Amino acid sequence: MRSSKSMFRNISVRAGLAAATALTALVAFGTGNAAAESVLTMHIEEQTSWVQNFNPFDLAGRRQSTMDFIYEPLVIFNAEDGGKPVFRLATAYKFSEDMKSVTYTLRPGVKWSDGQPLTSADVKYTIDLMLKNAALDTVGVGQTVASVETPSATEVKIDLKAVNSDFPETLADLAVVPEHIWKDVSDPVAFKNEKPVGSGPMTELRRFTPQVYEQCRNPNYWDATSLHVDCLRLPQISGNDQMLAILPEGNMDWIGSFIPQIDKTFVGLDADHNGYWQPPAETVAFQMNFKSGNEGNLEAYKDLNFRHAFSLAMDRKSMVDIAGFGYPVVNEHATGLPPRFESWRNKDAEGGKDAFMGFDTEKASKILDDAGYKKGADGFRTTPSGKPIAFPIIVPNGWTDWIDAVQIAVEGLRAAGINASVATPEYEQWRKELIDGSFEVVMNSRADGATPFRGYYQSLSTAYGGRITGAPSRYSNPKLDALFDQYLQATSDEDHKKIFNDIQLLIADDFPVVPVFNGPTWYQFSSKRFTGWVTDKDPVMNPEDHDNNRMRLMHLLRLKPVS
Repeated sequence: MRSSKSMFRNISVRAGLAAATALTALVAFGTGNAAAESVLTMHIEEQTSWVQNFNPFDLAGRRQSTMDFIYEPLVIFNAEDGGKPVFRLATAYKFSEDMKSVTYTLRPGVKWSDGQPLTSADVKYTIDLMLKNAALDTVGVGQTVASVETPSATEVKIDLKAVNSDFPETLADLAVVPEHIWKDVSDPVAFKNEKPVGSGPMTELRRFTPQVYEQCRNPNYWDATSLHVDCLRLPQISGNDQMLAILPEGNMDWIGSFIPQIDKTFVGLDADHNGYWQPPAETVAFQMNFKSGNEGNLEAYKDLNFRHAFSLAMDRKSMVDIAGFGYPVVNEHATGLPPRFESWRNKDAEGGKDAFMGFDTEKASKILDDAGYKKGADGFRTTPSGKPIAFPIIVPNGWTDWIDAVQIAVEGLRAAGINASVATPEYEQWRKELIDGSFEVVMNSRADGATPFRGYYQSLSTAYGGRITGAPSRYSNPKLDALFDQYLQATSDEDHKKIFNDIQLLIADDFPVVPVFNGPTWYQFSSKRFTGWVTDKDPVMNPEDHDNNRMRLMHLLRLKPVS
């Protein structure tokens, strides 16, 4: 999102303006050529140059138009509709009586974009591919799936290692790939999949350059009657500043960016058409690498006293008001529970357990003093065993709001004697560091689901550590894993609530990450060329176009060109 979502980056204004000039020419040229088509120009990620990679298993390198638009999910769960399933490649799923297997019924007659039939064999092949190669396992089937059977061409029976009531939602992130293509791929990890064969609405790459690419409609899309957009155009945008510079040209349709003073800098440009909806979303937190190769840093990260002091050095209000222009909401609780899950909140996991969620560098310094973190002549502290502590906090280049927030965090940490700094790798490198574990500290968000469980499970369970960008800390707690397992094996809402109460208590006590705020849902749109946009007056789904939001597919299918 940013994440784990995909969000918004930093270049100098001068560089942004220069790049914007070239981009404007590209977008305008493309629009002129596509007068007879409905071409939707969208922004879903920032990069300094596009790389043609549509491998759905490559979380660090794939283009973020790969999921949903090229590879359609089996089923999507709409968090804004109580987690109701929206069936896509599948038309139904059913647990066995003992809850140890799930049978999916596939939609009959679906074809891949090359005209070959999509069958249960493709689903089995994809899951088996993940089971055989952990590097491809983006959804954790290795921990949950025992075997896969195909009773018929439209039935897939997935046998589970144990009861897992959350399994269908987890599998919503599965990208089913065509066996007839991938069986001949010698190295599916390194495969760039430059000419993808997919099942989604937008599979055809009409043009791909380092500055812009166009992804057009699947000639064999099963739901073609619902699709009214002919092509997606994705211009290369390297950061927030460049986005701000090109907005006056009026060529963007669907945006997912941080836009400061949005009523003036975006809505004011075309008040009749430009709009946004940015309700509070996922929790943003500082995550430390519990498998760091730096002995001093690792000793600090694993010390609860250090994590508490780290949190007390966070000026959350300034992060929200100054860095975020007031768009985010301060998260005041050690559990980091997002505001939209208020009904799940355990009051026993708050109160005194939130004592370290304020901003108090003097208190942070005292905690470190008492715990044996001594200051040297340079004013920076060493661990109780005498090892130096020094780490960069990484944030993608171009995410100006997050960079400013991290700079505020660094000021607080250094005031408490902690030698922290800011590093701004390019977004793809940032994702790579999270996956390979080469980072020290990161400000990051996670993808939530229809309930709060998914966000916690996929970011803090041992099973997911290092597997996805939302779980870079590699935190491992057997007691928490046991609670996660209990939740997965429970089948009633009442039991889920009780177990999640215990999960909140443990997290508040052990404080594995440092929550700071809940970012807004990054969503802006123009109705100049398309209608059907989700708004606060019609809040039927998460409206974001980022890679963490499966419902973006359904949003696309709502859109129609202006007559």
